[in-house]
Amino acid sequence: MSILSRVSGLARNLFRKVVVEQELDQEVRTYVELRKDEKIGSGIHSARAHQEVMIEVGGIEQVKEQVREGRIGRLVEDLAKDMGYGVRTLIKNPGFTAVAIISIALGVGGNAAVFSLVNGVLIRPLPYPEPDRLLRVTDYYPKGAVVALQQLSRTMDIAACSTDTECNLTGQGDPVHLLASSASANLFEVLGTTTEIGRVFQPAEDLPGLDQIVIISHSLWQTKFSSEMAIVGRPITIDGQTRRVIGVMPSGFAFPSPSVQLWIPARLDPANEIDYWNVGWLPLIARLRPGATLAQARSEMKPLVSQLISKFPFPMPANWNSSATVLSLQEDMVGDVRGKLLVLLGAVGLVLLIACANVAGLLLARAASRERELAIRAALGAGRARIVRQLLTESVVLGLAGGGLGVLVGLQGLNILKSVLPASTPRLAEAGIDLSVLIFVAALAVLTGLIFGLAPAISASRLNLTESLKARQRSAGGSAIRLRSSLITGEVALAVVLVIGAGLLIKSLWLLTQVNPGFKPQQILTARVFPNQGSCKERASCIALYDEILRDARGIKGVSGVAAANVLPLSTEFHGVSVEAEGHPVAAAQNIAPLFWAGAITPEYFDLMHIPILKGRGFVSADGEKSPPVVLVSAATARQYWPNEEPVGKHIRVIWEQQWREIVGVAADVRQYDLAGKSPDYISGEFYMPYGQSVDVSRQLPSSMTLIMQISGEPSRVAADISAVVAHMNPNLPISEVRTMESVVSGSTSPSRSMMWLFACFASSALILAAIGTYGVVSYTTTQRMYEIGLRIALGATRIGLFGLVLKQSLSLVAVGLVLGIAAALALTRLLASFLYGVTAADPLTYLAVGILLIAVAFLAGYFPARRAGSADPLLTLRGE
Repeated sequence: MSILSRVSGLARNLFRKVVVEQELDQEVRTYVELRKDEKIGSGIHSARAHQEVMIEVGGIEQVKEQVREGRIGRLVEDLAKDMGYGVRTLIKNPGFTAVAIISIALGVGGNAAVFSLVNGVLIRPLPYPEPDRLLRVTDYYPKGAVVALQQLSRTMDIAACSTDTECNLTGQGDPVHLLASSASANLFEVLGTTTEIGRVFQPAEDLPGLDQIVIISHSLWQTKFSSEMAIVGRPITIDGQTRRVIGVMPSGFAFPSPSVQLWIPARLDPANEIDYWNVGWLPLIARLRPGATLAQARSEMKPLVSQLISKFPFPMPANWNSSATVLSLQEDMVGDVRGKLLVLLGAVGLVLLIACANVAGLLLARAASRERELAIRAALGAGRARIVRQLLTESVVLGLAGGGLGVLVGLQGLNILKSVLPASTPRLAEAGIDLSVLIFVAALAVLTGLIFGLAPAISASRLNLTESLKARQRSAGGSAIRLRSSLITGEVALAVVLVIGAGLLIKSLWLLTQVNPGFKPQQILTARVFPNQGSCKERASCIALYDEILRDARGIKGVSGVAAANVLPLSTEFHGVSVEAEGHPVAAAQNIAPLFWAGAITPEYFDLMHIPILKGRGFVSADGEKSPPVVLVSAATARQYWPNEEPVGKHIRVIWEQQWREIVGVAADVRQYDLAGKSPDYISGEFYMPYGQSVDVSRQLPSSMTLIMQISGEPSRVAADISAVVAHMNPNLPISEVRTMESVVSGSTSPSRSMMWLFACFASSALILAAIGTYGVVSYTTTQRMYEIGLRIALGATRIGLFGLVLKQSLSLVAVGLVLGIAAALALTRLLASFLYGVTAADPLTYLAVGILLIAVAFLAGYFPARRAGSADPLLTLRGE
């Protein structure tokens, strides 16, 4: 039979059922009449002929049923009937159905939310043509090296783009500080994308004289330019320079990060040797050329780096960028988020398993009460496979209903996840409930239904018809009780793993918040000021600007002290310069000086932040631009470079300067990078410079500074006053990032806090489900044993003894699960080690606390059934039987 005819037959059997049944009835009856006529023709009496034909046929309805069994689509028809019957059965038991669906919805909804994140961040391809061919070249490179790599590579088309180029947009209402990407002209060609309006950069538009152009983001076009269609060709002022807008990127374009609002050409000027080879090193991306493979690109990198070293106009260490390689761009973008999301997916998967075990226990209990019904079905001819299929169908219906509700739970859960996770999480905005997530939820719902329905279905199909058809309902068999107890034990064990994980994260976060950051953040308000970088080429003008801002800020009501610094502790920013320390000359084989974190501060900084000066002195107003250069070093730097010497009086030298700077003091250590005390491997030390004597990596005075104000008033009012002061001084001078120092410290714990809250949420759900499951089993078992309890009371058992008998069951279930859960947690919580601070994955206090919590849960779960058993009336109990 052809596929077309089978499909046609299936459609006819399913959608023209009345006609098909009429034809079948007519066909069978016609056959019976024909056979009857044949027998009458052979001389058999009519009544006798009819009887013989019916004996031969076996009955009209039986023949029709045999024909139906062989029809195309019979399985679909039976499945529809089973589902309809299952729905009706579940509706008759609203309490059971509600509890089961809610349990499933919690598990499926959590998985839907986390899978949406995993799908959006890890799985969904990048929104560019042939995204699998996009690469990230590791390490950073000066502009001259970028040009050389573009010329030398045979496997890749290479582009460069920064992620942290700061600039000011003026002349469009209030001045705005924006994040821009300084990009090579071929960036958009490598990505394979184009603009919504206008065009992208053309070749050579990153050369001097051709680079006064800009591409803006869709959101900036809407907010600052009111979606003006004539934007292309319009001049705008960026950092005091006029640039012509040549294009607007499409909505949703977010490369290299969602924060970037402008793309400007990276000026490639070989004549400016410092800028070309030593300032503004850039990350690289690349696209594999036709026919090239990732393996070929990786093998090409080492020879390319070796060739690059010889092109530098100054000596470079032989091992410079020796570990450079290429990665999938998508793999590079997700970074450390991959581990976090996979841990969360595993955690929410445990919640789903607990929900499955819970529903399976409910189904087992319900199956015991349906034994008579199932026995009648078996007595009427239903085989064991047919009963199993019916019960599994009901389970799948439950799973689908829970999955449908789980989608709504997942939508809300995803919104919560997005609000809890740090905003810097890559591709976070792309996560959503789409078709792939809905397919995942549907498959998960069906699979869940099969998982939690299989054991109860098989158990219920093993019927003893004689016993099951008796009038009195029997107590559940020992095997069913043992199976339900095993499920609850498994639930508790899985819940223990999650609760221990949450406990470790909670303790870790608590320890982290108790860390002394090295300064006092209370009553400190900060605000970032962003003059154009070019305005600080004349050092005196920039120094005068900040002197005036600080002087006027001191006059604001509620401000008792003001200082300025180029970078705040725990702000995730980094300012560094290469230096040489006295007594530690740069080795000839090394050829490159160590990189120090470099703070540029005003004299009031240490007093305002309550950072102690351990040796020597702090900065004073006399440490100005014209005075002898001085610095302070951190205590850790002093210990590292002059462990058995007096650091005060020693000297360090910024690598491009001839003059040495004298160390006049040692400041206490500050947690500059994070509260955990971690610092990047490439940082060798820390030092502070007076602002008037400071330099940054571009060899200029730092232009952007953060005002640090000690306040006694309302932060919002002081923030408004400082904004007014700066605007009055220079209306084109933007001020932003107004925040308290306490919020900066709190923000530094955001990743740890997000993991803690998410795990706590999953652990709470698991604990509630396990408690409900334990209560259900103990309560049901107690109900089944009421006749036995009545006999015990009649024979002299005490109320307290019966109370303890039932409570013991609850405690024993949880105790076994607790032991198994602790064993599993010792192995699995090691995956959380990278998220912990000050606590090990086997912290005994956390395990002890979780054990006490689970015992308390077991007591609560068993208390009410135990009280019911202890207060049972033996007369009523025995009479009921």
